[in-house]
Amino acid sequence: MSTRLPFTKIVHNPTKPELVLANGHHFLVLNTSTGELIKSYPQDAKIDNVSDYYRSMQFNKDGSLLATSGENKQVCVWDTKDWSLKFSRPAYKRVNAIAFNKDSTQLLAADKFGDVYLHPAEQGVEGQEKLQPIVGHVSMVTDMLLTSDDKYVVTSDRDEHIRVSRFPNGYNIESFCLGHTDVVTCIDILPWDETILVSAGGDGTVRLWDYVKGANKQIVDLKSEIEAYKPPAADANSEDAIISALAFDTNTKTLAVAFAKSPAVLILNWKEDVGFVYSETKLAPSPILDIAYNLEGKLWASLDGEKLVHVFGDEEQELAKQINAAEVCKSDKIFDLYTIFGLRKFLDLPESQANEETASNKKRKTD
Repeated sequence: MSTRLPFTKIVHNPTKPELVLANGHHFLVLNTSTGELIKSYPQDAKIDNVSDYYRSMQFNKDGSLLATSGENKQVCVWDTKDWSLKFSRPAYKRVNAIAFNKDSTQLLAADKFGDVYLHPAEQGVEGQEKLQPIVGHVSMVTDMLLTSDDKYVVTSDRDEHIRVSRFPNGYNIESFCLGHTDVVTCIDILPWDETILVSAGGDGTVRLWDYVKGANKQIVDLKSEIEAYKPPAADANSEDAIISALAFDTNTKTLAVAFAKSPAVLILNWKEDVGFVYSETKLAPSPILDIAYNLEGKLWASLDGEKLVHVFGDEEQELAKQINAAEVCKSDKIFDLYTIFGLRKFLDLPESQANEETASNKKRKTD
């Protein structure tokens, strides 16, 4: 019996009311002001073995372009005027994070082997000389960003490190932001103060940094707030909650924090001279896969459940009705939606998965 594939990742356009929802080998787009579908699932789509082609998605600064990458090992750039493919390039390895430079002439792609490549924003040519990485980690890169002034590329890894490197000469390391006690899963620049980096991960904390100096400014420990909403543990890697997504609302200076396989979103409010303060917990009807605020400050969530999308604060779920009734990918076998737990190193990975990582990445804690 075939199952509907959830939307594994969602990302909102920075200038238009448009939400992109990843769905296997395709993506859908909806208007977050009206709930109307802008780009539907293709009627002629035929999939035997579904995989995640849109593990990473990122808009450029003005929202005119969308970069995507995933299991297809391709970096693709789409024109958001008509959602046509502008060009694609080989990514060499599976990409975990992607970003445009400030004038959209270059793309950075961070892969599972710990490398960050700088691609020209143009069609790849078969037989073209392979690029050399500008940043290299001995551990898997989990997230990556380029600061808005194109001065620094910031990377996080599986070994609890955050590195701030100069761009484009990544061998010049500006600082390290050290302090997390488990894998770092998310990093982002604070939208209303770009001197501050926000990070989160498997230790259940959100941390603020003066990232150029590598100095910690605040630690918000959320373990007690999420304790009641943790999913049942399947193994040692999933005994503790792990932060899977961050979303900022610049209108109210609010941070939403989602946890893997949990229906709870924790809301943190910004207080000047203090930082983030826990405010409340919002609950979705089923586990949350990703979150995003729209331009009006409504929090959207993609779900692993009967309903695929939930809009917090919309009691009748009017905005989500069309997308929840829409045609999406169906498959007899759905890939693992919670590989994030495997980033922890308490257990040995299956041999097939371990072989995909570098030799230096095969050591495991054995508590």
